Amino acid sequence: MGAGRAVSRPPGFGTLVESMSGYAARTGFADREPALPPTALADMVAGLYGAMAVLVALREVEIKGGRGQVIDLPLLDPLFSFIATEAAIYRLTGEVRELTGSRSETTSPRNVFRTKDGRYIGISASIQAMAERLFRAIGHEDMLADPRFRTNTDRVRNAEACEAPIVEFIGARTLAENMGVFERAEVTAAPVYDIDQFMADPHVIAREILVDLPDTDMGQLPMHNVIPRLSATPGRLRLPAPDLGEHTAEVLGALGLDRAAIDELARDGIIGLAGGMP
Repeated sequence: MGAGRAVSRPPGFGTLVESMSGYAARTGFADREPALPPTALADMVAGLYGAMAVLVALREVEIKGGRGQVIDLPLLDPLFSFIATEAAIYRLTGEVRELTGSRSETTSPRNVFRTKDGRYIGISASIQAMAERLFRAIGHEDMLADPRFRTNTDRVRNAEACEAPIVEFIGARTLAENMGVFERAEVTAAPVYDIDQFMADPHVIAREILVDLPDTDMGQLPMHNVIPRLSATPGRLRLPAPDLGEHTAEVLGALGLDRAAIDELARDGIIGLAGGMP
């Protein structure tokens, strides 16, 4: 099977990778500093690549036999693959592109818009028919005849002017009012959820995307469910991650150490036991 080779690295190393990969330089707005992702994105992306690599290595052994192979998987390569087209664009144009925020460089209108009650809506009218629906929904069917907005290429070139009536329309209405209009018009629009909205969404609740697990401090700890879910072996979460040292005594006991030896290791500070000394 595939094998990993552990290499020590300093805390926050993923942040360095997110900076050096070029990912942060493509995230944010032109008039502000680049934006680092608020999660351990480099680690997560590499983990997904790693899981697939293990499956490929296992399949190789199943088909051809052998002893398996070492999987060479750093953090930098996987994250760069998410923006790999930047290299070809730079080679072709010789220019470093400016940041565009939530606006697309290939389709318009596509952006995030603030509602009257301080929420946000994301809209992507990436095909001609959707742009036409959107303009009609906000009462600006006349934009369809305007040469600045007639085609997607025209709209991309005039993105700010194209979005101006959308900003005005959405800003004059609450999130619920806007979504009512867009749902009736079948426009590809969705709320930009804060976590409170996500947790209250009927779809999220019905799919059990979040599950509550017992926790000594919180009573119930919400966690994301198993992803993906297989039809025959969907799996389930039974317990949250253990406390630091929670299973130390159990593991060392299975390796042959008696309780006295384990307690001595704990007193000497060599190991830690959850809850301290018994």
